[in-house]
Amino acid sequence: MINEVKTLTDVVIREPSLEEFLEIAQFSYINFVNETARSTGEAVSVLMEKYGGPPLDRRKNDIWFLIEKNQKKIGFIWIELRSEEKSSFGYDIFLEDDYRSQGIGRYVMQLCGNELTIMGIDSVKICVFEHNYIARKLYDSLGFKIEKFDEARNQYTLILSF
Repeated sequence: MINEVKTLTDVVIREPSLEEFLEIAQFSYINFVNETARSTGEAVSVLMEKYGGPPLDRRKNDIWFLIEKNQKKIGFIWIELRSEEKSSFGYDIFLEDDYRSQGIGRYVMQLCGNELTIMGIDSVKICVFEHNYIARKLYDSLGFKIEKFDEARNQYTLILSF
């Protein structure tokens, strides 16, 4: 299902500048810590110490894209390539609330999935918290399958093979 991409002409994904990267990496980190706290009941301060902070530079095997609609930044996606395994891991996809349920997340994921296949990647794994029902429904509709469930974190690991 990944290769059936409906074109959204007003949505663009592009590489962020260094300043934009640092901004979205910080946001991704804070959002992850807060969602983990919500899911596990652990204190935010404990999780921040445990995870140490956001990435401060782009690793060569990471792909970061900003998502824009009508030239307004509305989200981002972060994927790690594991080329030697022909796999990848989707660390984060985020869309501002006002831009959800419009097909944008589906469009971006399908576009990235197609790019991954061109790069010789056979699969992508992602994690999603149990309470994130809307995202889980999207991932299911894209063909992701449950690989495992982490009861301590209330988190699914999903996989999509291309």
